[in-house]
Amino acid sequence: MSTSSRQLQFRSMFQRIHAQHPGCQADEWLGTSCTNADGSPAHPIIWSRRNGPWREHDIIFIGAAPGNAGGKGSGNMGAHATRIPFGGDIAGANLDVLLGSIGIDRNDTFIAAAYNSLPDAGGGEPTQAELFAPIGDYPSSIHIVRDTILAAGPRLVVALGNVAIRVILASARTAEQLRLPSLNSIQRAGLARNEWSRWPETFPPDPQFSETWQTDWNRDFPALLWLTHPSAQNMSPYARRETLFHTRMLDARNALQRAANEVLGWPIPDHRTPPGHTGVYALPEWEERIATRHDELARLWAEKGI
Repeated sequence: MSTSSRQLQFRSMFQRIHAQHPGCQADEWLGTSCTNADGSPAHPIIWSRRNGPWREHDIIFIGAAPGNAGGKGSGNMGAHATRIPFGGDIAGANLDVLLGSIGIDRNDTFIAAAYNSLPDAGGGEPTQAELFAPIGDYPSSIHIVRDTILAAGPRLVVALGNVAIRVILASARTAEQLRLPSLNSIQRAGLARNEWSRWPETFPPDPQFSETWQTDWNRDFPALLWLTHPSAQNMSPYARRETLFHTRMLDARNALQRAANEVLGWPIPDHRTPPGHTGVYALPEWEERIATRHDELARLWAEKGI
């Protein structure tokens, strides 16, 4: 499939996801807020060109749900406010450090979520009911993850946290059932945090997913890497080196580097790659709100050797 055809596939997804937001249909960068047909403010859906280029990707990242940097919907940072996945909070800065550790930035990958809106609780993990609820013209958020994987054709999918790995595995089986596998069943299938693995035979994709994957990509299903979610509750550049807040980040960095090298054949850079200045990085929200915050947290990690 050509690059232009791939872009059309992503565009079709965008239009379906934002089907109830007519103002978004001609604004793929979400330069204005999501609004309903009557012009009233709509609950933002964080899925657009801000997630990454609409093309094939060797590696993509799936998180849990947009946050709001503790604002529960009222703050001006976090993905809910900036409409940039992992944009403006510690989790986002941590993810930028992880990306740089394998020599890429946000313009080299696609970052999505199991649930692409701020959860009703105001943050944290989405409920099963939220994951199963329709989004735009999609039957559920899990179906969006399915189409994201099929559109990007990654060789490696990185699950950021428990919700993400459960939804990724479920997304390839929606033609037969809509059910989240338990963490116990995932571990019994041989998946473990911070260790990449081939797609487990215990969770084979349904025939429709398999046929589409082979037709479009003609290769094995993507490898999976299950990382700890890079939230402030798990990893912090403010923490001392002897704490779990530091070692979890170190473990995630090392696991991502191993996977990038062994699955994708990428050499590991001696130094972190700094973010660019185009694409996502040229957005006013990034330049005016996010960049300074992320740069400062990246500097703190560098001082600790990460």
